[in-house]
Amino acid sequence: MDPTPDAHAAAARVNRLLDQLRSGPDPRAALVAEELVRCLVRLYGAGLERIMATVGAEYGADLAADPLVESLLLVHDLHPSGPDDRVRMAIDRVLAGSASGEASGEIEYLGIDGDGTVRVRLGGGRGCAARALRQAITTAVRDAAPETTGVAFDVAAAPPVLLQISRRPGAVA
Repeated sequence: MDPTPDAHAAAARVNRLLDQLRSGPDPRAALVAEELVRCLVRLYGAGLERIMATVGAEYGADLAADPLVESLLLVHDLHPSGPDDRVRMAIDRVLAGSASGEASGEIEYLGIDGDGTVRVRLGGGRGCAARALRQAITTAVRDAAPETTGVAFDVAAAPPVLLQISRRPGAVA
């Protein structure tokens, strides 16, 4: 077993196992397993809460920098950073990993609406690269701030293309 499992993969595995139990001959087995999972989540949450209280804000941020620990803190609503800060950091990470260096100047984080929608303004980017960037931002925001309801992109209109029209060299006036 990998000592540093991916939180998404672990959650998916738990769900697959529960689905197997639900589709089995004894539906009570699935109910017992689901209650067991809930009990374990509460137990680990209480333990994490004590750890975060003990280490305080200074070291809590260091702990939250680890992706696996961060996912556990999010599950238990113990993350030391608020959703706004987490969304900003997630977008910054996407931009830092973006192959398109000019993309960072074309993105503006606008905030989180009252209904939980994250608003992001994109420059006039179009096509596959812009679509991939939107998907990467959406995934990063969902992972960093699961309490948000989605991401809305405001795409700025591309500046008009200026075509300079002049006479051909050597043409008569």
